[in-house]
Amino acid sequence: MVTPRATNAFITPLIHSICGLSQVYQLEVVYLIRMANSTERYVTFSDVSVVLFPSFFGVLMTTFKIDNYIDYYNQLRKIDTLLQKNPPKSKKYRVVLVTTVFFTAVILIFDFVLWVQLTCPYGGILSIVASYLPYYTCYCFTVVMELVYWQFVHTIKTKIMLLNNTLREAIEDCSVDNFMRIDRKKINNVVDTLKIHDLKKQNKPIKKTPNLQQIGDLICAYETLSEAANSVNDCYGLVILIVILGCLIHLLVTPYALYGLVLNTGDRMFIVSQSIWMFGHVLRLLLIVEPCHGCLIEQANTSALICRLMCMEMDKQVKKSLKFFFLCLSQRKIEFTAFGLTKINRELLTGIAGAVTTYLVILFQFN
Repeated sequence: MVTPRATNAFITPLIHSICGLSQVYQLEVVYLIRMANSTERYVTFSDVSVVLFPSFFGVLMTTFKIDNYIDYYNQLRKIDTLLQKNPPKSKKYRVVLVTTVFFTAVILIFDFVLWVQLTCPYGGILSIVASYLPYYTCYCFTVVMELVYWQFVHTIKTKIMLLNNTLREAIEDCSVDNFMRIDRKKINNVVDTLKIHDLKKQNKPIKKTPNLQQIGDLICAYETLSEAANSVNDCYGLVILIVILGCLIHLLVTPYALYGLVLNTGDRMFIVSQSIWMFGHVLRLLLIVEPCHGCLIEQANTSALICRLMCMEMDKQVKKSLKFFFLCLSQRKIEFTAFGLTKINRELLTGIAGAVTTYLVILFQFN
């Protein structure tokens, strides 16, 4: 349950953000840039709202969906037990974290310096900090939620890669075993005996085809991965939907503001600021989409590996298990959705690009 203290801790910054930004936008120099006409007022309101609302909904969903978090980590432990493999050490977590934090800090610092230069003659720096700090805090909280979502999805992708590595090892084992069977049919027993003797001398074990227990563990691991993906969707579906809508609105508002600045003021600092913000919104969108698309690619690799394994010579019962595994892949796909309304993959990027282009044309016509 959401405690009153937790509620106050996150509602208070929202109220401070709204009050502080309202005071800043009442200044004449800011009003002429962001609130000059009704269209710009709607655009500015949308731009601010999509930063404040995700932080509020994120806290609520995190509190109410704590059971999904527990299920997710239990499912990961079960997968590790079934696969009996540790993922290779990767610097990707650190690279993504450092890059995201660094770029977010650069954007916020540059934006803050710009607003200080613009509004400093009308008030002290402390008042500007008090007005913008809650707003920047909400933005940082949204970025943190996106990083957590990326980590959850990327971990599932890593587990699928481990499952695929196990299938590749099974294919290699089966290939060696089939090669030795064919070799025994074509050469005489003396040469065959010598080859086996050489293998024993070199301490190289004769590899065997996978058994029913191994295939059963892989099927169970895949089903658990599907359940883990469902846990992520249940926990973050609504939050990610709001974040994606926020990115869509940002990518609509920022080019519109940039176009207005180029036509009206030509201020280079504002043009650079809006360009950096636009690039940052694209990166945030990629932070959500790319790990989900990577899971789809790894799942396609799983299907291809199972098809290769089914073509190998092996026991009939094992082949039946592989056919059942292939059926599971087609019926229980690992997919990530935004509250069930849209699938998260690279097709989402083309849809957003088309929507942004269409709405920008409409805004320019109304203006």
